[in-house]
Formats: sequence, structure tokens, C-alpha cells
Amino acid sequence: MKSVQRPVSIEDIATKAMGASRPVIGIVPTYDPNEGILRMNNHYAQAVVAAGGAPLIVPFTSDVSVYESLLPRIDGFVLSGGQDISPVRYGGDITYGKLSELTPEREEVEYLLLSYVYQFDYPLLGICRGMQMINVFFGGTLYLDLEEQFDGMCAADDVPVPAEGVQTQSGARVNHWQTKEYGHPTHTVSIMRSSKLGEILGCDSAAVNSMHHQGVRALPPNLAAAAYGPDGLVEGVEAKDCRFLMGVQWHPEYFVEDGGHMAPLFRALIDEARQMRCREGRCHDCLRIDREECDPNAVWPAVKFADYI
Repeated sequence: MKSVQRPVSIEDIATKAMGASRPVIGIVPTYDPNEGILRMNNHYAQAVVAAGGAPLIVPFTSDVSVYESLLPRIDGFVLSGGQDISPVRYGGDITYGKLSELTPEREEVEYLLLSYVYQFDYPLLGICRGMQMINVFFGGTLYLDLEEQFDGMCAADDVPVPAEGVQTQSGARVNHWQTKEYGHPTHTVSIMRSSKLGEILGCDSAAVNSMHHQGVRALPPNLAAAAYGPDGLVEGVEAKDCRFLMGVQWHPEYFVEDGGHMAPLFRALIDEARQMRCREGRCHDCLRIDREECDPNAVWPAVKFADYI
């Protein structure tokens, strides 16, 4: 007697596909506008690989048809560190003397990616500058230089309630541009107990590194603070209405080897990206991007997405 085979369901196919290959994680690299070169520290890629993902460097181009083909094939994103974000994007002083080299080409690609991630609810992790870019995207502002403009918790716009367990020190000063090797933590951060970041890391404090001279000044309504430094600076943010759209001010990619304490952060990103592959509502192959270049008074190009399948 022949056995009757059970029909293969969509769920069976999706489950098999999820386990068959690594989720693709698009990483935005640093851009050298003088030489036209993309650069990326390999620690980002290694952290993604160690967590089970396949890293892909996102190119910079003004031809949106490239992203129409590329984005539906990416399951999650990492915004890496790099140069300062132009103060024009958040109402700051473009003439400020301590600004680094600016990269408007990179900013506009990141704005496009964040718009896409937010509309289709893709997972994204912002690191250092990447966290600041998330804040600016949603309408927040930055300190142009921490040494000159930030004087502790009294200047923060979003003070945590005591129940969150955040530990700050009155008058504490933190060297946010460390001279030690990046793999050595130089200060701690307090993690909000109610945050997704705290849930992922399973702790309410962590030792971190620090390589930045700017930081989050004002948080927009869409974001919640997830971590603070000893001096009260916001060190982690999360989008309130997304499954996984978060940023950290430190560089967690240096703390993932041999079960490092930041490995769970990348595993959580990969887990979300793997689930994204068969999630209802993800973008499919027929993506159209309508992008209008900035007029003189606009902060960003207008970006709209249409998904036809």
C-alpha cells in the first residue's frame, strides 16, 4: 500500500528556505569623496558572519534602479561609523569649525535605506555614526562637538526615570575619543530595563569602547533612549514602532569573538533578518523607487516606494 504524501505547504517551503542559506545583511561603508573610494573595517563583516549572516557592501550611486534591484534581495542592514553628518540635515551650523569631512552622497543613500527600512519594517542596526543617522532621519539633532557643547545630564532632553536603573554621575566626564585600541572598553553604559536592547543583551550595564566627538542632543518622538553613558549622554536608541530598528553609539563589532558580550546584538539582528525572509509585508522583487532631488530649501530628497507583488 502506497503511503500518501502530505502536500507541501507555503509554511514548509518558507521554513526550509530560512534554514537553507544565510540572511543577507547590507552594510553601508565609509566613503572617501576625494578619492571616490568605499572603505569598511572588516570587523563589521566578521561580526555579521559570526552571527550567521552574509555581509554585502551597499554601493553609492544616484541611479535608483540599482537599489530597485538590490534592496529586495537584502534581509537586514547595518549603518557603520564614519564622518560627521552635515548639520544642514538637522538645522545645525554648517560653518562650525570642528566638523569633519562631510559626505552628502552617503547621507542620501542612508536616508533612502532608512526610508525603505521604516516603510517595510526591515531590521537595521546603526553603529556610532549610524546611530546618529537614525536620530537625524527621524528628526533629532546632534551635538556638533561634545567637548564644547555637552555638559552632562542637565543638558539631556530625555532624562530616564529611576525605575529604569540608569546610573549617571553628577559632573562625570567621559573621554568619548579613546586612545586605547578599539577592542578595549573605556567606560560603561547603563541600559534601560524596558528596552529591547536590554532584553537582547540580558543586562542593565555593559563595558563599551568610544570613538566619536559628536552625539545625540535631542531625541525625536519616534525614538526612545535605550542606553546612557556615565555622563548622561544617550548611547543607544530604538524606534518605538519597529520590530528591530536600533542604534548604539559604541562599536559592538569589536566585542563578538569567542562569545563576546556584544555577540547577542548581532545574533538578534540576524534572527530578525531570517524571519524577514518569509514575513508577510516584506518587499518583493518588483520594487519601484521614486526619488526627487533636493530643491534649495529641502533637507532630503523626496523618496517613495511602490511594491508591485
